[in-house]
Amino acid sequence: MCVKCDYTIHRASHHFGWNRDFEPALTAKPGSTIHFECLDSSGGQFDANSTLADVSTMDFGKVNPVTGPVYVEGAMPGDALKITLRHFEPSGLGWTANIPGFGLLADQFKEPALHIWKYDAASTAPALYGPGGRVPLKPFAGTIGVAPAEPGLHSVV
Repeated sequence: MCVKCDYTIHRASHHFGWNRDFEPALTAKPGSTIHFECLDSSGGQFDANSTLADVSTMDFGKVNPVTGPVYVEGAMPGDALKITLRHFEPSGLGWTANIPGFGLLADQFKEPALHIWKYDAASTAPALYGPGGRVPLKPFAGTIGVAPAEPGLHSVV
């Protein structure tokens, strides 16, 4: 939770792609501090109770949501925007899936698989994987960017 933020954009303010014509969720002055509440890369389709059966029903039209957009006052098309992530707070829940037909190794891994990760978000200590497996965590913010100049919807994937 951000106690000194100028604005908050809630997880309901998201899109599934980039589009220069999306209405801004927020108009902010340069230097503003913004708290973003973001969905995970499944768009909320996986949760702590998800099972292998949920992999086959995943809606690819709702993956990799991007929160926003934010219009920065004075910014012009083609400008470079400098942002600083002052604080990043993972949720304590994540997932890893093998989704048949999707990804770099889709031809080598044809069967679905799903692992739900539960971890201590405050410490990001290694997470348990099965009996005895420990995996180091390096949470990341996901996708950050600006809409391209070309009109229309552009995939985030």
